[in-house]
Amino acid sequence: MSLFQSILDSFTDVTQNPISLTIFLFLGIVIIALILATLFSSWRKLLVRLKLLEENESPTSMLWWFIGTIIIVKLIQAFLIQPFIVDGGSMLPTFHHKEFLIVDKFSYLVSDPSRGDVMIFKLYEGGAKEYSGKYLIKRVIGLPGERVVVRNGVTTIYNKEHPEGFVLDEPYVTHKDLSKNADYTLLDAEYFMMGDNRAQSYDSRSWGPLNREEVRGQVLLRILPLALFSYEPGRYMYTK
Repeated sequence: MSLFQSILDSFTDVTQNPISLTIFLFLGIVIIALILATLFSSWRKLLVRLKLLEENESPTSMLWWFIGTIIIVKLIQAFLIQPFIVDGGSMLPTFHHKEFLIVDKFSYLVSDPSRGDVMIFKLYEGGAKEYSGKYLIKRVIGLPGERVVVRNGVTTIYNKEHPEGFVLDEPYVTHKDLSKNADYTLLDAEYFMMGDNRAQSYDSRSWGPLNREEVRGQVLLRILPLALFSYEPGRYMYTK
């Protein structure tokens, strides 16, 4: 993904995160007020009365401070970390609706996803219209170059190391789906993604492989609820 696209995504992502949206609406109001304060003395006096400015403080310097803060925050969100709120139950029981997560974006800039990673991505190609351009959270099941076969609730992986295939051990799946089958051979930059709640998840079984360009990062921290605070929650290390 290009530098421009990464920065653009960090701004458009605000609309999909209510916490970020609230913060940036507040910052937007403050910036507008500071602009007005640089133009009209009455607005400057109002900000002084509200304790947003000191008597001898320039609204212009405060304005540039806020703009600089926004730029720094968006650069961090574009390339390092990003907040994410789970929407729905497709990853039950690993993740629940409305859990607040921190996504690590840097790791996938220097390395590739591994099987078992819980990944955040933007779905553009192949998905239903209502999911286009939205963030989804799923688990990495199939890697580039592999063949993934899902049949009667059993996932089998075929690759160079296991040309005859091996059945994937999936202890995190408690809600199985015996009816939704799939058979895909992945290209060099494609991944096969599935939700842990197989009975409810809309994933690669329906819309096919995920392109590497759509990957945004892996789940680094679960922040809320505090009782479930954890590092790399849900990540599973396979034996094969």
